[in-house]
Amino acid sequence: MRAEAPHPGPSVLEERRPLVEPRDLREKVRVGWGNRLVVFLVDSSDSMDVSQQLAAAKGAAVLLLSRAYVRRDRVSLIAFQGERAQVIVPPTTSVHLARKKLAFLVPGGATPLSDGLYTSWKLIRAERIRNPKRRIVLVILSDGEGNVPLVPGADQEKELEALARLIRKERIHVVLVDTSPEGKETKHPRQLAATLGAELKKLKRVGTFDLVSLVERDRR
Repeated sequence: MRAEAPHPGPSVLEERRPLVEPRDLREKVRVGWGNRLVVFLVDSSDSMDVSQQLAAAKGAAVLLLSRAYVRRDRVSLIAFQGERAQVIVPPTTSVHLARKKLAFLVPGGATPLSDGLYTSWKLIRAERIRNPKRRIVLVILSDGEGNVPLVPGADQEKELEALARLIRKERIHVVLVDTSPEGKETKHPRQLAATLGAELKKLKRVGTFDLVSLVERDRR
């Protein structure tokens, strides 16, 4: 009959037990892709020479989508002209879709800034309901003045203030790019930015890379 091996004592077991130190622990970190939406709200009326800023906004939307292919960030563009604002590019990750939608956007008509703000707010609210954790950046290209009230006969300044407060309640990052011509600046961009809680930027020349730079700083 085979003799059983002696049971190792506690001291032997302690010697054989692997030593685990804090530096040996690892944690799996999940990276959340596609958790940012950049919305451009652009004056595309004929109240001023908007061709340059419209071209810059189009270029910025396409460039951001090209750069964000891996991150899966989304971009949207809303233009206001004539009697109302229109979501030209709904939130998307597709460069092809953005180029297709933006190809036929040309300036013209009146300046319905109120509807532009309201349309932006509706889009932002929908995104927030769908994904409360989504980071949203709103970039507005405007001189802060509108001439088509959302409610016929409404006081334009009071209406803009009320709409700006709605957007501010969403607690998003807002950048207002003052597109007033040099030497013709007014109080309106400053007042609108203050109500929005927005950064106010005055660029000598509104260019694609300038707009992209403003947006990319949101990641720092």
